[in-house]
Amino acid sequence: MYRPFLLLALRRPRLWPALLSAAWAFRSRDWYRKPPFLPLPSKAYMRWRLETAYGEPDAVPPADEIARFVTWSAEMRRRMRPRGRVPLAFKLLAILGLVAVMVWVNLRVGDMEGATDAAAAAGYPGLLLVSLVSGFSVVWPVPVASFYLFFIEAGLEPVPILATISLGMTMGDLLGYLIGNTTRNISSYRMARFRARAEALHDRHRFLPVGLLFLYAAFVPFSNELLVIPMAYMRYSMAAVMTAVLFGNVIFNTMIALGVSLVFGAGG
Repeated sequence: MYRPFLLLALRRPRLWPALLSAAWAFRSRDWYRKPPFLPLPSKAYMRWRLETAYGEPDAVPPADEIARFVTWSAEMRRRMRPRGRVPLAFKLLAILGLVAVMVWVNLRVGDMEGATDAAAAAGYPGLLLVSLVSGFSVVWPVPVASFYLFFIEAGLEPVPILATISLGMTMGDLLGYLIGNTTRNISSYRMARFRARAEALHDRHRFLPVGLLFLYAAFVPFSNELLVIPMAYMRYSMAAVMTAVLFGNVIFNTMIALGVSLVFGAGG
């Protein structure tokens, strides 16, 4: 059933973005539960679309018609996006720019007396504030610990640096927890069914998600809010969630600092 689309992808690589966009837009809701575990349209849906278009559920659409359809549907989805949405290419360039700044700072840290003096003046309270903002952000792609050598050059001590960064990130995660908890408390009756399912999930799995949150915070370089907010909504204990996040943040920041020190030089 998917053969015409695969053949078209092989023959016309320029259509890959449109084909992938269509596959994602029409993906089956439970695609991650069934083999081959790919976000593809269900066979029932495909047969229905073919029958409505050609009068036969097993029809094989011509390649040109497939190309026109996926190109048109991708263009329609692009036009229907909310205005002001930042393009993906711009986001990727921004991330690359931040990574470039991190590399540049670590390479030139010894020549940045003015900046290091300012960091020394701000001290640990300033580092805590920066870490809090970084910990709460769901889009900041470069960990504060990536600038570990900069803070060392500013005269701060290794262990307090990592402790302050971890504490600040955990405080940011706490704000995410409070948002999730508040959302659950003020959600309207329309979300009552979803809230009931979330609470039932919490009752069935009380400890495993907390352990997974610790592993996520320790080893996954993405925002902890992606898990903290849903877990707050599902009524997981603030103490358990924040403890898992804190210890995970300590491990994560320690590994980042060690990695930066090995790549860019001894960290003191």
